[in-house]
Amino acid sequence: MFKKTITAALALMCAMSLSAQDTAKHYLIFDLGGGLHNIAFSTDGYGTKKMGMGYGAQVGYRYFFNPNWGVGIGAGYNTFSALANLNYNADEQDGIDEKILTEHKERNFHTEYRDIEEKVTISAIDIPIGVYYKTQLNPKWVLGAGATAIVSPIAAKKYKNNSGDIRVVATYPYYDDKAIVQDVPTHHLSNYSGFDGTPDFKSISFGVGGEVRAYYAINKKIDISMGVSGAYRFSDIKNANYDRLYNEDAESYVGVTQTAYCSGVKLVNVTASVGIRVKFLPKVLPVPTPEIVDVYPDYVFIDEDIDIVVKEESIRIDRIADDYGVNLMPSGYNYVSNALDMSAQLRRKKVGDPIGAPILFASGSARLANTDNTIMDTVAVFLKENPDVKKLEVSAHTDNMGADAYNLNLSKRRAQTVANYLIKQGVAVSRLSIVGYGESRPLNNNETPEERERNRRVEFMILELSE
Repeated sequence: MFKKTITAALALMCAMSLSAQDTAKHYLIFDLGGGLHNIAFSTDGYGTKKMGMGYGAQVGYRYFFNPNWGVGIGAGYNTFSALANLNYNADEQDGIDEKILTEHKERNFHTEYRDIEEKVTISAIDIPIGVYYKTQLNPKWVLGAGATAIVSPIAAKKYKNNSGDIRVVATYPYYDDKAIVQDVPTHHLSNYSGFDGTPDFKSISFGVGGEVRAYYAINKKIDISMGVSGAYRFSDIKNANYDRLYNEDAESYVGVTQTAYCSGVKLVNVTASVGIRVKFLPKVLPVPTPEIVDVYPDYVFIDEDIDIVVKEESIRIDRIADDYGVNLMPSGYNYVSNALDMSAQLRRKKVGDPIGAPILFASGSARLANTDNTIMDTVAVFLKENPDVKKLEVSAHTDNMGADAYNLNLSKRRAQTVANYLIKQGVAVSRLSIVGYGESRPLNNNETPEERERNRRVEFMILELSE
């Protein structure tokens, strides 16, 4: 069962990868969130420690070099905290008390750390550099993930005692340690409390991170994002090892992270966040008019088999070396060539008949491949030799990837591109009906790359015949 589940999950991921057709390449991201932002260290039995919370904010840039994979860089600000509770005794050097005039002058010296609650806080600037993946689940939802390497300069650091105190006391063995002397500053027996200061840390930390996010499109340019990210900075930023929590010589409290019994100091976070993603879509050119647009170069008739690469898709075109013929005619389409006897066919033509073969386009493109002129030349010859065809519909269609409005505009551009070529071949504008249907008239379910390729087409159909 487990093996079947893994296989199904991999198949689903592959299918989603093939279906992702997000046309944007450049993104700006803005995220804000919070969660477990912990300063990880161990007190080695001298007390306990609670994990801390914090918040984070990030801005970043992503560049996707294909519909699924991209790279990115960012800048973030994160806060981290931890709460240590210390409760232990530290024996000091035994000595002779010369100031107490008894025959029993020997004493034991020790320091009691009683219920000290110390909060440590750190702020860091994160600079993540990563690889990112996204797949489009449907026209509104996109799922994304990323893996990053992180450099984290330390921006601020602090420790503060919330409660508890340090008491230096003396006991006398003659009294079985029941005689306790304290609060005698002249004998170095004092109470201390209420410490705060700046711990000694290294200035930079290094780590790795990852994220899983979902994006919901609220319009063409803005997505709402929500997700979970995490990072582990594996480099130890501890920079000092004092023997005691309270340094008597300097009469200062050094903080738990600076003591020898504190094992390592590392930064870890798991953050839930929300934000926005700004998409920079490819520029959509306005639909040209026949009177002012003449953008396509001369087309060359090719009478041999060739490979044409159109936006990373290799299409095999087989040609027949007659004047205008092409062997791509599917069933139901009139095969037109001035090298054939057309009399029988012309007697059969009627309104609604398709002419020629569909012209296919690359995803998101309205440009013609150099192989499409043969089909269009065939249609142009047919119109010239059949003046009774008063109106021919040039209809363009798209697959279902992308927003409805974008696809409608793209289909109009495709239809206009083909119409422009026919007009250059001498076909009157008045004989053409130029229509874009967007994704509203698919030939299939748009479930595979092959099906979507068939739907990205321009077709020709007799619309009106003279009496």
